[in-house]
Amino acid sequence: MEKVTVAIPTYNRAGLLQGCIESVLTQDYSDLRLLVLDNASDDDTEMVVRSLAKEDQRITYIRHETNIGFARNWSRMIEVNQSPYLTIVPDDDLILPGFIRESVQALDEHPSAGFSLALAKFMDDDGTILPQKQDTGDMPDGLINGLKYIDLCIAWRGCSIYTANTMMRAAALAEVGSFDSPHSWNTIDSNLSFRLAARFDIVFLRKELAQVRAHPGQISGNPWQKFAILAESIDALAYLLQSDRAESPTYRQQLAERLLALNARKSESIHHLVPNIYWSWTERLEIAAQDVAALIPGGDSFILVDQNEWGEFVADRHAIPFMEEDGQYWGPPTDNETAISELERLRSKGASFIVFGWPAFWWLYHYDALHRYLRSNFRCVLKNSRLVAFDLRTRDA
Repeated sequence: MEKVTVAIPTYNRAGLLQGCIESVLTQDYSDLRLLVLDNASDDDTEMVVRSLAKEDQRITYIRHETNIGFARNWSRMIEVNQSPYLTIVPDDDLILPGFIRESVQALDEHPSAGFSLALAKFMDDDGTILPQKQDTGDMPDGLINGLKYIDLCIAWRGCSIYTANTMMRAAALAEVGSFDSPHSWNTIDSNLSFRLAARFDIVFLRKELAQVRAHPGQISGNPWQKFAILAESIDALAYLLQSDRAESPTYRQQLAERLLALNARKSESIHHLVPNIYWSWTERLEIAAQDVAALIPGGDSFILVDQNEWGEFVADRHAIPFMEEDGQYWGPPTDNETAISELERLRSKGASFIVFGWPAFWWLYHYDALHRYLRSNFRCVLKNSRLVAFDLRTRDA
């Protein structure tokens, strides 16, 4: 039996499928099986695959007589796999030269890893390479403890999963089970990767070894998708709570704060879809302005962390954007050290409070060292669903 199976789930994409298949067959690694699972396409998919199979005996074609749905077709790939290693490549994506060889080498060298993860390039619907690079957050190279990976991901400091840039160990899949969809069909890959990482290490390859098609509006135009991603993150946080890492009271407190923040963001993702169950944006901002006016003396300056969405929203109090240059918003800090340095610079210039608005609550767990610095040195004087504020006028003893 071949060491690697590359499985391609497909439906009515004959025009893109050939390129996907060829990206597998031209790899510099021969001990592989290419499995195409056709979910009852009614275009030229079968003709394309059978034509290529005549030239390369490594191709196995399985066609479902009726469409069994996206999620079940993906689960079927795990069920029929007989190789030690499995990669799933969607029919509109590509794997790049060296992907299989380097992924196999990484898993061979690290038997504790449940899967390997490389970087992806992005392309548009026409196949044009897009300029944006995949964000790697704080991911270290090489072997990573799976729970550490989950910790980074739920703090938005990890590296996103695309199945085309991962290779999974079949023995690990046998322990955690196949794809599942507790929240959304479109996040079944994230769900599986978190379940694997909860029980196994992972290997990170800081190389672009896959090419992923970024369809317009995949995430930004789909609020239910955001809801599902946040729900998967909350599930992942539960894996951390169940682990030995949670034996530390300090770490449990951090997880509790992240859980509250994630749950708040999950609610925000549906508020505008069901407007009668919550404040409007304007109403919520008006209440936040009242909170700030009651907290901060008139004429004072305060640091406002709001994703540059609020501006001067309270009369007679000067809101300093964070970060800022010449009074203008400059974007989020690159790291914790920069954030703390900028905080102290603005404090030395007279900023009396720092106020985090709800659009930027993610800062409190993404910039965890900044949050710890604030909690250790200054008093938290306000914390509700709209604002978190620290008094910078005197250091907490």
